[in-house]
Amino acid sequence: MEDILFLVGKENIKQKISITSIMMWLLVIFVIFVSLYVYIFQKKNYIYFQKIADNFKNISFILPAKRGNILDANNKYLVKSIESWNLYINLDKATDEEKEIFLNLAKAKKIFYRGNYAFISNLSLDEISSVMIKITNEKNKYKYLELIPSFSRENYLGEAAGSMIGYLGFDENAEDDIFVGKAGLELTYDNYLKGKEGKIVYQHLPNGDKGDKIEEIEPVDGYDIKTTIISDFQKKAYELMKNYFEENNYKRGALIALNPKTGAVYALISYPSYNPDWFLNNIQQATKILSDPNHPLFNRAIAGLYSPGSTIKPIVAIGALSENVITPEKKIYAGGELKIPNPYIPGTYSIFRDNKVHGWTDMKKAIAESVNIYFYILGGGFGDQPGLGIEKLIKWWKIFQLDQLSGIDILGEKPGFLPTPENKKELHPIDPIWRLGDTYNVSIGQGDLLVTPLRITLWTSALATNKLVKPFLVQEIKDKHNNIIFQRKTEYIWENLLNDKYLKIVQEGMRQTVTNGTAKYLNDLPFPVAGKSGTPEILGKKKLNAIFTGYAPYPDPEIVMTLLIEDVPLGSVATLPLYKQIITEYFKITHPEFFKM
Repeated sequence: MEDILFLVGKENIKQKISITSIMMWLLVIFVIFVSLYVYIFQKKNYIYFQKIADNFKNISFILPAKRGNILDANNKYLVKSIESWNLYINLDKATDEEKEIFLNLAKAKKIFYRGNYAFISNLSLDEISSVMIKITNEKNKYKYLELIPSFSRENYLGEAAGSMIGYLGFDENAEDDIFVGKAGLELTYDNYLKGKEGKIVYQHLPNGDKGDKIEEIEPVDGYDIKTTIISDFQKKAYELMKNYFEENNYKRGALIALNPKTGAVYALISYPSYNPDWFLNNIQQATKILSDPNHPLFNRAIAGLYSPGSTIKPIVAIGALSENVITPEKKIYAGGELKIPNPYIPGTYSIFRDNKVHGWTDMKKAIAESVNIYFYILGGGFGDQPGLGIEKLIKWWKIFQLDQLSGIDILGEKPGFLPTPENKKELHPIDPIWRLGDTYNVSIGQGDLLVTPLRITLWTSALATNKLVKPFLVQEIKDKHNNIIFQRKTEYIWENLLNDKYLKIVQEGMRQTVTNGTAKYLNDLPFPVAGKSGTPEILGKKKLNAIFTGYAPYPDPEIVMTLLIEDVPLGSVATLPLYKQIITEYFKITHPEFFKM
């Protein structure tokens, strides 16, 4: 009995010791945690309050770094940093005369505020020369004005390249007066372009005045970036586009042109556009841009999502050939409409219409004349002719990466949207069942299928070369000593994936689009063009967009170009006169020999 009691007591003692040990360890961990928290909190507060103390002790002005230049493919300036000046004023202590000087220079400029200082930027030497003389010769009289050397941006193409270049603005998260890229290449390559700012530090005298200079740190220049853009072509394309849009009262559109073999972008335009200089130099114009209902800041070329219309048909064609759904020679009768019996209401039909009676149609003719009946059947089947079906259509959309980002080196790109039986349930809960008519619609680029103009350009490029290329805008980055920091290499998503024999059929159909199809308007050019038109219906068939995508010279192209115009009265024909002008300008710039008599 005593042995038993002894054993039970022993276990109780063990348990008490164990609980006590755990409590001790928890207490130790708690003390360590609290100590670390207090240390970190104190350190952060020390840094914070030290900065405040330094601000009371010193007066600092940022010396902006020279932002890197942006060059075109031929080393012409697209954007250049030029010497300028920032004028600061001490709002608390400035005299009336100093305030008058500041406000006179601030007319049509944006005023920036930092603490008890205000400043204006991008002042030219002509603008501040008289002020500079006053401040230099009468330092005591104008001691609350401070001129700081800086750099401003000169955009050589203005609004012709606004959507691509982007604009500058303040970094809201920074404590210092630092301009950063806010859109386009200025934002995408900001870390390379911006350099590292310096500063001038003065004593802060007890009366609040500025004392002796105690420190000056020189800024470090940013890197130059060389793009693939052909500036003469970009500028002329925009001028032609703007004139054509204004003449025809078109409001919105996009154009993108690139090298189908390398992915180098030659021109990128979103219309309407803006001049990047306005955001720093012209507050009235900047405000107007921000309130424009056509959204000039929105880059339609890479982020606008549109139904591709008939431009999708070459993908449907190569998919059908590759899946052995049809032979290129087989003819389908296109009688102007396709009548599908309604399985729920006997004697009634769903009607799928074409623009006219095309008669017996093989694949090349179907592409050239954009025969809807042929592609309805190729996509969904009819009678004894099978179709691809929605699953294989999705397969081929994904081969051409319609639902993926291209990886172009400019921020803001949007992926396409692929309609499926699954997501129809979410998009259309009132009619959630995927029907044959849905397959017919997406087979001609209608329905819920959405892509960007850039993606249309890339699949046209792939159909021209049998290579799906990754597009890019910047080919090289150099420091101020001309050392190469970065050099682009061409990248392919896939190569030679398509059957050459089948691809040749599709290419010949796209060539016939120009020789005797929907784009005969382009057939008299001094270089051969192949392509595909599209007229997607929008807003419940109440409006039309117009698209033409093509490449030249056929069959060995050096340029692929897509033009999209929103809300047109006559469909794809609206693009052809402008497309002709723009692609002609490209070859005049790059191959003037084509135009010699």
